[in-house]
Amino acid sequence: MTNINMETNQPLVSIITPGWNGKEFVHHLIESILEQTYDNLEYIYVDDGSTDGTKDIVLSYQEKFYNRRIPFKYIFKENGGLCSAIQEGLKHVNGKYLCWPEYDDILLPNAMEARVNFLETHPDCAVVTCDALITPIENLNKSIGILSGNNSNRYDRNHFVQLLTGNSIFTAACHMVRMDVFDATHPNREIYQSRVGAIWQMLLPIYYKYNRGYIETPLVKWVIRKDSISNERYSIKKRIETIEEFFKIRMNVIQSMDIPADDKELYIKLVQKNTADSWIKNGLIYQNKDMFYRGYNYYRINNIYITKDIVWTKLQIDFPFLLYISNLYQKCKRQTYYFLRMVYHKLFILAKR
Repeated sequence: MTNINMETNQPLVSIITPGWNGKEFVHHLIESILEQTYDNLEYIYVDDGSTDGTKDIVLSYQEKFYNRRIPFKYIFKENGGLCSAIQEGLKHVNGKYLCWPEYDDILLPNAMEARVNFLETHPDCAVVTCDALITPIENLNKSIGILSGNNSNRYDRNHFVQLLTGNSIFTAACHMVRMDVFDATHPNREIYQSRVGAIWQMLLPIYYKYNRGYIETPLVKWVIRKDSISNERYSIKKRIETIEEFFKIRMNVIQSMDIPADDKELYIKLVQKNTADSWIKNGLIYQNKDMFYRGYNYYRINNIYITKDIVWTKLQIDFPFLLYISNLYQKCKRQTYYFLRMVYHKLFILAKR
């Protein structure tokens, strides 16, 4: 397959979707792909062992893809997790560019066109990332915010450290990458296998050597579901497993990268410290001493400066009544703010009407 549409001179964009048991919502993503203003697409759906009838839903769109002249491939495999599904899909990619939205994401109609235009006009960038609308599945026409939160680093071309420390956009549908760069940084199109996450595996090796562009306009809907991993209210056990898995992913990706030893050592220490911060933060959230001290002891053993915030967190962990007082203070502070805003609105805004 050629990766240039000779009729429109459009480069081919490959779309991979890794999915498992998405019968109730996968149609939203597929319909959004069919509604794209960009024409030269190929779609690869990798079903990671679904048992709920997802296959029938996905294959019901086969004729619509044919009518839109979009090559479509459905692949069923034994359940192995998100990364195994993406890696299977990578075997079938022919495009110049790649996107890998998950099965509960939704693309706005110009999502592909806008990002292709960016990469075609910004040859210095190997990846382009767009913002996303945070959208509850109960009302897909009403968004409640934007994913970036107007993060001050969102325009940074060098985005390696931000991604490594979790200060970046992790919704897969927001990213488009150049496949020649991906192939240069991922030998044999292999990524570290884990059942969660894939952004670190897909993008860290690219970000280390290449620039990342950013589009302010949201081009994706990040859909919030009550049962989605990203919206799950974790138990302590699940939260511990997640922190440990995220640590393992980043460490393995860094270890596998062909980078100078000094850089590798620096970034390993950065991941260790970032993980320690996560233990401290979640130790406070869950009021769990073991979690907190896993992070705190890293600071102490490695003679890293312990900030006033960490000291205050330690006091709240060791003396829970201080946490109660702190929460009560914050609650009173918020209520006072809302009360004063209401008074101001009545006295100065309504009075003028």
